Amino acid sequence: MVEPAHGRVDWDPTSYDPTPGAQGTRVLSAADIQQISQALLLLVTAVERVTIESASAKPPIGSDALRLFQGPETAHALDGMLTMRYANMSAFDHVRAFVALIRTPTVRSTALATVARGAHESLARTWHLLARTSDQDFLYRTICVLRAELRYPEKYKEMMRTRAGAPVDPAEKRQELANELVRLGLPAPARIDLSTMVATMLDEAFEGGGGLDVYSTLSSVAHAHRYGVDTFVVTDKHGHITGLVAPRAVVVEAATMLMGALSVTGRSYVKFYGAEARHVERLSAAVGRAYEALEPITLSIWPDE
Repeated sequence: MVEPAHGRVDWDPTSYDPTPGAQGTRVLSAADIQQISQALLLLVTAVERVTIESASAKPPIGSDALRLFQGPETAHALDGMLTMRYANMSAFDHVRAFVALIRTPTVRSTALATVARGAHESLARTWHLLARTSDQDFLYRTICVLRAELRYPEKYKEMMRTRAGAPVDPAEKRQELANELVRLGLPAPARIDLSTMVATMLDEAFEGGGGLDVYSTLSSVAHAHRYGVDTFVVTDKHGHITGLVAPRAVVVEAATMLMGALSVTGRSYVKFYGAEARHVERLSAAVGRAYEALEPITLSIWPDE
């Protein structure tokens, strides 16, 4: 929605929600904030518990994780498992930041899109590795993802360090990973495209497509594109711009997308580690309670869907 340059508008721009198809006020209520926070934190806590527990012991017998761990390429298998663990932890951090932002009115605006986008990008790494077609494909995807992450450090000749402080030359490391693909008889390095990874993850989570549109919309806001930020603009009764606030429907839709990404990635992660009953039950219960918490708000905004 683009505001007029001058003149009075015919509706109250301080309360009208410009989100297409949305009904009701643009302002989040205290009850909305509590329900959204509860839904997201329920899921984050469940997936985080699974992530931590899977890392604290040897993978269970019969799991894909154990087969890879005991295979001939243990180091690369562990690299993949660490990549997923770090990605999950980063995603949890972003989702908790999203919750913190909606609970802080003075910053409840475009920053929400930025942290939501970061959460999706983190989860998409885990989802991408778990979408493998075979053990060899898991190793291939792991090597390609790690190599892709070093592209810009190599381009700009950045010197990196391990957690222990040892220097790492990104160009040498990228070549080393490329050599590993040759040694293992795997294809040339695949291009890693985050937008495609996020879009495919969300398409699977919601089964109706539109994942790329979600990612593009979040990116347009995160990059301060005018058509992206426009939805967040608040004006007074004269049409003068007074600030930025995320509309209620935008916040709820973003939370729903995060819940879907956490759910689909969490289920794949649990399956990879043997689908242990306690993990399956914990995640299923959290998903059910999370969607139950969010449903009243969703129905109030989109009653016909």
